Amino acid sequence: MGKIIKAVKPFIYQNNSNFKLAVYKKWEECGGSVVSLRPLEKYYERLSYHLDLPSLWQSSKEARLRFVEGASLRFDTFPDYLGYEVVPVVWDCWPRYVNDMERWFEKHHVRTAFFTSSQTADKMRELCPKVHIYHLPEAIETELYHAGKNLSDRSIDYLEFGRCSRILDSSNFDKSIKVLSSRNEAMGLHTRAQLADALADSKITLALTRLDNQPELAEGIDTLTQRYWECMLSGVVILGRAPKELIDIIGYDPVVHLDKEYANEQILDILANIEDYQELVDRNRKSALEKGDWKLRIRQMMDMLEELGYECK
Repeated sequence: MGKIIKAVKPFIYQNNSNFKLAVYKKWEECGGSVVSLRPLEKYYERLSYHLDLPSLWQSSKEARLRFVEGASLRFDTFPDYLGYEVVPVVWDCWPRYVNDMERWFEKHHVRTAFFTSSQTADKMRELCPKVHIYHLPEAIETELYHAGKNLSDRSIDYLEFGRCSRILDSSNFDKSIKVLSSRNEAMGLHTRAQLADALADSKITLALTRLDNQPELAEGIDTLTQRYWECMLSGVVILGRAPKELIDIIGYDPVVHLDKEYANEQILDILANIEDYQELVDRNRKSALEKGDWKLRIRQMMDMLEELGYECK
């Protein structure tokens, strides 16, 4: 009988939710075992950022599934690395964090790990040949996004949100283009529900990876983000560039490639022929519903863990 693997609820900073909490909930919905609530957690939460303690021992009966970011590895795994085998699911492990991650794996006797970036998973396999390392592609809670109206009936021509505004500034667009921008705080894109409603009422938005909009951080890593799933589920025309990971998952390119030099003209042309894109966005939503939900990833992860001898339920 193998170790029972139990997921630990991620720390919630100042009562704010985060994407890792959503994955934890999906694990629980799929019947995965979880650790009981720990009432003393609030007392050591802040301290854990500054600690780098050794593993004192490891339970022979249980392992801990922790949801981790490269920049907050010790915070995201404390205190479980002190007494349990930790199985990390890792996001945003950019090249600057890889060597530290490798040292931490060795120090705490990590046997199994999952990375949302395929390139990072490949690099970690080179550095940690004795560790079972898997690629677990990014996913999303598909139920939070809705199809909206047909493109021709939507009221927002172009939705600008997030880091992509660094690449394409909507203030330079033709004045005939109706823009909703998250940079305008008065427009009310403050919650995830508001963003979902805006996406479902928009015709076009921009999606690029960190490799495009923060190359100094990505350092060659090109990985799928939730933004693509959000756009696909909302039936909006995606202008930009699709990462290879997404194309590999769904089997085609769901993005209209951005011509940055002539972006204004490109957007005007799409708007003038918007009905021609309805088939593409309908296909995108169907693909995202079939292949983009976290429950699918959790079931895949459970299968991998059980093949290695862990018990998940």
